[in-house]
Amino acid sequence: MFRRILAATALTVMLSPFAAQAAERTIVLNVDNATCELCAPIVKKTLSRVSGVKTVMVQEANGTSPAVATVTFDDAVTNVATLIAASTNAGYPARATKG
Repeated sequence: MFRRILAATALTVMLSPFAAQAAERTIVLNVDNATCELCAPIVKKTLSRVSGVKTVMVQEANGTSPAVATVTFDDAVTNVATLIAASTNAGYPARATKG
């Protein structure tokens, strides 16, 4: 029992610097080619499968604007380039919005 507590404490101390460096980020992506009612769920599922992604919300495209994906993720696990690549590889090229 004592060994388990000691091991858990040691693991917590060893991992604590990594947890302090991680930050949750939110990025908004414009997603091209997502023009049908089935596209938004596919984009959402694709982005949700990326390791480190916490939440994904996808607003469907309309006549004047592309689909928009809002993704919250752990930046210690993934990054914007990986999110863009996942969407693009699924057939929906994405780019980060400005601002």
